[in-house]
Amino acid sequence: MPHARRRSLRWLRIPLWLATALVFALGVYFLAVWPWISRWGATDEEVQQALPGDELVPAPAFVATKAVTIHAPAEVVWSWLVQLGVDRGGMYSYLWVENWLLRLGVANSDTIRPEWQTLQVGDFIRFTPPDYALNPGPGLHVTAIEPQRALVGCFGLENRPPDCAQGGAWQFVLVPVDEGATRLLLRGRNPGGSALAAAGGKVAHAFQFYMERKMLLGIKERAEGVGGYLGRTLEEMHFEETGR
Repeated sequence: MPHARRRSLRWLRIPLWLATALVFALGVYFLAVWPWISRWGATDEEVQQALPGDELVPAPAFVATKAVTIHAPAEVVWSWLVQLGVDRGGMYSYLWVENWLLRLGVANSDTIRPEWQTLQVGDFIRFTPPDYALNPGPGLHVTAIEPQRALVGCFGLENRPPDCAQGGAWQFVLVPVDEGATRLLLRGRNPGGSALAAAGGKVAHAFQFYMERKMLLGIKERAEGVGGYLGRTLEEMHFEETGR
């Protein structure tokens, strides 16, 4: 075989190896990683049960349901949940990603602030600050609130009409276990599309899972520090802060 041809064949091995490695990695991801991250912490019953907000994306490309047990009453967990937003209590996730990589200038609050307890339907939970380079910025349009039970919203851009069928939905649901413990469920319903788009969305979800998992654990840590260990109610903390 001529030397030039042998050298050409050697170069062809490199993309072949890369393609093989990519196929293997994707196979591992879809067979082992995706089933885990798409239902992290959730029971079979929680994955299958209907939750407030399911109707917003009736035919999703895929659904991810995550859950964590928080040793605090639902009212305490709720008080942390409604503070979400980079211009409010933060996202309770990885600050090194938000501030070092994305340059958001986020600060995660470790206190419950009365002025952040008034979240209402129609409000916008910011994922980027108002003066960020990306403007209008992304966030969550709040579409439904059931105090101390459910917070539901559609992903979209600020000052744009929400369209869950295009952006997808986030559903936070609190399920009391007993007087001192609560299950916090987070379901994401992602809008439909081609099979290739759905596969790409599942791969991209790995980063979202990384941030969402930390957010759930961040809420758990704060709620247990207040409602579990210290045992103070929201009304008691408000009195300590205001004297009223």
